[in-house]
Amino acid sequence: MKLAISTILAALVLFILGFLFYWGAFATGHLQSYLHIMRGAEDQKMWANIVGFLLQGFFLSFLYQYYFKGLSPFKEGLTYGLIIGLLMSVPVVFFMWANYTVSYKAVLLEGAGMGFRILVAGIVIGLVYGRKETK
Repeated sequence: MKLAISTILAALVLFILGFLFYWGAFATGHLQSYLHIMRGAEDQKMWANIVGFLLQGFFLSFLYQYYFKGLSPFKEGLTYGLIIGLLMSVPVVFFMWANYTVSYKAVLLEGAGMGFRILVAGIVIGLVYGRKETK
């Protein structure tokens, strides 16, 4: 049950923070760096984004089971989110810089945003797994 709950909550966190990031902080100018490689608004596949967030939430939640030690749920989630966030976002920064014609500031912001979203999702997952089961 914790896997299902943490998957859904992590996916929601990733979706909401992604929306706020791309249409908030990132939209202040760095989004312009990506417009030439993005689908137009009428051609975007929202369903694929939803599936992607659910899969990302599931994989993060599934892997957390092997990390969970039963200590402070917040601290464990924070540490887990930081580790996984770095493992995922740092390589992406280099791949994007190497392969796309975007500014380095936009790439760094993208990496930082990805890392932050995963960090927060890790905290949420840690809090779910740290809850006592009620019968």
